[in-house]
Amino acid sequence: MCGIVGGVGKGNYHDFLLNGLSSLDYRGYDSAGVTIVNEGGIKTYKVVGTVEDLIKKAPEELNGFVGIGHTRWATHGTPTLNNAHPIVSMHKEFVIVHNGVIENFLSLRTKLLEEGYAFKGETDTEIIANYLEYSYHHSDGVLTAIKKLILRLRGSYALAIIHAKEPDKLYFAKKNSPLIIGEGQGMNYLASDAVPLLSYTDKFIDIDDLQYGFLTSSDIKIFYKNDEVPKHYITKNVELLKKELNGYESYMLKEIEETPAIISRLCTNYFDGTEFKFSKSLIRSLKSADTIIFLSCGTSYHASLEGVRYMRYLGKASEAYVASEWAYEPVIFGKKPLFILISQSGETADLIKCQKVINDYGFINISVTNTPGSSIDRESTHSLLLNAGLEVSVASTKAFSAQVALLAILVGAIENRFNVIDHLRTLVDALEKITAQKENIDLIAQKLLNYNLLFFIGRGNDLIAAKEACLKMKEITYIHSEAFPGGEMKHGPIALIDHKTALIAFNCESMTNAAIRNNAKEVETRKGSIFIVSSEAVYRGGDVFSLPYVKPYIKVIPAVYFSQYLAYFVAKHKGVNIDKPRNLAKSVTVE
Repeated sequence: MCGIVGGVGKGNYHDFLLNGLSSLDYRGYDSAGVTIVNEGGIKTYKVVGTVEDLIKKAPEELNGFVGIGHTRWATHGTPTLNNAHPIVSMHKEFVIVHNGVIENFLSLRTKLLEEGYAFKGETDTEIIANYLEYSYHHSDGVLTAIKKLILRLRGSYALAIIHAKEPDKLYFAKKNSPLIIGEGQGMNYLASDAVPLLSYTDKFIDIDDLQYGFLTSSDIKIFYKNDEVPKHYITKNVELLKKELNGYESYMLKEIEETPAIISRLCTNYFDGTEFKFSKSLIRSLKSADTIIFLSCGTSYHASLEGVRYMRYLGKASEAYVASEWAYEPVIFGKKPLFILISQSGETADLIKCQKVINDYGFINISVTNTPGSSIDRESTHSLLLNAGLEVSVASTKAFSAQVALLAILVGAIENRFNVIDHLRTLVDALEKITAQKENIDLIAQKLLNYNLLFFIGRGNDLIAAKEACLKMKEITYIHSEAFPGGEMKHGPIALIDHKTALIAFNCESMTNAAIRNNAKEVETRKGSIFIVSSEAVYRGGDVFSLPYVKPYIKVIPAVYFSQYLAYFVAKHKGVNIDKPRNLAKSVTVE
């Protein structure tokens, strides 16, 4: 979940490295560092803290032949200077930055201790640096040492490697963590994603698993096993990768309010006015499958729950599973199962592990991601892209709405029903009406500041909204929050209620209106406070908010849209870092 950036070629690396790390800081912000190699040798600057702290420490000129940088989300080892990257091998022959987790680092550490190596920190990355150095001493060159390293490492890694004796080269290796190369003029680059490279090149190469190689200022060499791999260049949509606030005070607020435009874009991208624009083989695969299994994590899992409802509507047996659980105990049922994998980043490690299992079985899998060229996108049978633009805030917002909207369009395509596009355009209007009332949501948020415990409830579709609303609230406000089906309150959770408890009840279905109101009354009777969010059809005086009308199958989107604003305003009034909540990172590239 860390971010790495690097380049080779003579120049001043200050702006490239530090601006590049700033663009990747949503991947981790526990510590940061850069290393430059120049005539004076190897120079490293590291801080415990954010990239902003590193910018204050680093000199204005970072002239050199090669440079690497890293912003860290801590896995092995607490945030300390010794654990911060770049990491130097014991004999100072190699400097590396690493994104990923090495599962067998303890056994490798034991081997290195036997060989006389000592360690300054606690990271698995220091094991990589030293094992590479050890392998180099028993090899005929750096590339051979990297090949040996790859054979020994279990887990995930994207590595940028400097060899002290070769300041004109930047080595790399990759498995299960994102790595992209950019070809420039007089310099070549690599990074965790394309964003840091956009100002320097428009020619990119996605590195595949178990590939390795090196960059020089004028050449790029990629290898797989013993063979050189031909370079395949791709382009990136610069507009969708821009990281700009555009006058907003936070990325989360900006990304919430981008949602209506993104849903409109999805309609345009997947429907041309006369027919849906999905591949015929994808639609055939969905129609012929007897079972649809969704796999995902976090917010994407909640979108998957809505997808299950859609597939059951089509008459398919369908279930959703949390990827981190399914990966270890795969559940496969039906004679012709099809898998739908949902991930904003397309680099979710737990989901990548699931995809490997699926592909080993030879089953069809459809990826729904926001990142073309990502690991999950590349390894899927069919790919569906959200085209939602870069999501910087750690708390996912616009991606959820885009995922549900795209699944709705997919159902429309399977049934060849064009009215789904009209329904989504009505949804866009509804979301804009909610935005127009955000000051009222702010007032509700201010009331929630007085509570130590928040319960979210709903029934049916409203339960999905409650789960996602709860996740957003705990992610960025640090208020303890739980979500339950309305009827489950009295089966245990109600014991926790006192005057410092608030209940947020989503109430958008006529069929469950009376039941949800009874559940809310049970809380109020026990001195908890209630906040009922209703649809126009069932709204009553005393409810805190009325959600505009949309078709029932997409009403989870306005309910969640409201809850995103609610969490945002609570966090704002608490004075916490909205875009970078503690202990979290954007791309979960570790299991």
